[in-house]
Amino acid sequence: MRQSLREELASLTTAQRLRTRPVIDSTNGRVVVLRDGHVRRKLINWASNDYLAASCRRVVQNAATRAVRQFGAGAGASRLLAGGLMLHRQLEIRLSHWLGCEDALLTTTGFQANLAVLVSLAPNPEDVIILDRLCHASTYDGARLAGGTLLRFTHNDLGDLERQLLRSAGAPLRLVCVESVYSMDGDEAPLIAIQALCRAHGALLVVDEAHAIGVIGPGGRGLCAELGVAPDVRIGTCSKSLGSQGGFIAGDRELIELCVNRGRSFIFSTAPVPAAVGAAVATLNLLRTQPTLPDQLQLAAAELRGGLAAQGWQVPAGRSAIIPVTVGDEATVLALSQSLREAGHFAPAIRPPTVAAGACRLRLTVTLAHRPSDRRRLLLAMQRLRPR
Repeated sequence: MRQSLREELASLTTAQRLRTRPVIDSTNGRVVVLRDGHVRRKLINWASNDYLAASCRRVVQNAATRAVRQFGAGAGASRLLAGGLMLHRQLEIRLSHWLGCEDALLTTTGFQANLAVLVSLAPNPEDVIILDRLCHASTYDGARLAGGTLLRFTHNDLGDLERQLLRSAGAPLRLVCVESVYSMDGDEAPLIAIQALCRAHGALLVVDEAHAIGVIGPGGRGLCAELGVAPDVRIGTCSKSLGSQGGFIAGDRELIELCVNRGRSFIFSTAPVPAAVGAAVATLNLLRTQPTLPDQLQLAAAELRGGLAAQGWQVPAGRSAIIPVTVGDEATVLALSQSLREAGHFAPAIRPPTVAAGACRLRLTVTLAHRPSDRRRLLLAMQRLRPR
């Protein structure tokens, strides 16, 4: 057994796919202090999903502190036992009103939200779950844990999606799962056309807005709100733009009640800690009072994206806070990441299985914590490192 483990680790090392856990001494959102052996390096952080820098805002931190003082450091139990606090319900009500849904269900992580939805809605072998090939690992794991049959369609390919819908026409229930903004490419799904196909074929639509909430749409309410798309299920997270931790499911009341009763990842998990919930409520309030924060973020991301493209890097067009710089193989991306670290920037290499072989990249994320000078410094470093 141990020999097989050693051989597996050796194969990962040979393929330059072995991962290690970075140790960060401290962070203020903009800067991380990374411990590298006995050396501590102060680096500008280009890897955070805290897009609005909410976790570092005093008003959000104060709300987290108040929640700890009132409710304690931990929830103590699952929501269905003694862990369900009024604070949890308050966040669910605010999220549902903000998104224009009947109800919402808070989970401890966004990963758990996807598991709960798919296990709850597609429990039978005759059910069919159709995923975009670039859906998050949590959606794939939820589909595998559910009883239904898993089908996939080529990323953002409406023709292939329709073929899968026709192929599964006899199924009693079909779910189509997409993301509004994809986590590794930062591109958007053609939601209007996808919704039309789902309605034409009688399928339910599940949209994961983890990387769109707080970034895109009116007041940061996501791509669905911007396009007027009303999916049957909306998945979101508190762990990114809301500057906290946790996930949520939003939809009609019957759907939420079904997830409460069937969603194993919700039923058997300790409730989110009070500090995280208090922080998320505060960020929602911040977005209500400062609805232009997402616009500021998009402008900052556009500046960096345009600068990288002008230097000749392979950067796709888009408006999300995610800017992938695709460079090819493992060795190239690891060397680029290390060179940036030496220049004062933290931008970890993204390798398989997170992305496809040959599509290794830096996944740069822009946040409102970054200063214009940070973006200029990164562009200067990238210009020096650009292969001639």
